[in-house]
Parts: sequence; structure tokens; C-alpha cells
Amino acid sequence: MKIPPRAWTLALLAGLLWLGIGLFQKTGRGIAFGEALLSELPVTALVFVVALVVAAQRNR
Repeated sequence: MKIPPRAWTLALLAGLLWLGIGLFQKTGRGIAFGEALLSELPVTALVFVVALVVAAQRNR
């Protein structure tokens, strides 16, 4: 199954938004940027994959 570019773009935007909000919240609570980034990456990857699947299915 070929995934359209729009689905990739939407998934990337969803992942970046999730990462940005998570980093903002965690660094605002005093957690170091590196620690916050490492703790947000697994969830961001999951959000990216879910958004990619949803966007690809929506375009079918």
C-alpha cells in the first residue's frame, strides 16, 4: 500500500505538535531539556504512527 504524501505530512505535523507541547510542559516544570526530549520521543513515535495510519486510511 502506497502512503500518500499528505498522510506523511499530517503525521509529521501531529508528531511535532505532540513533541513541542510535551517539551514545553516538561521544561516548564524544571526538567532538563535532554531528559524531557528522551522521555517524549517514544510517545511521539507512537503518535506519529497512529496519525499516519489514520491519515492513510482516511484517504482511501
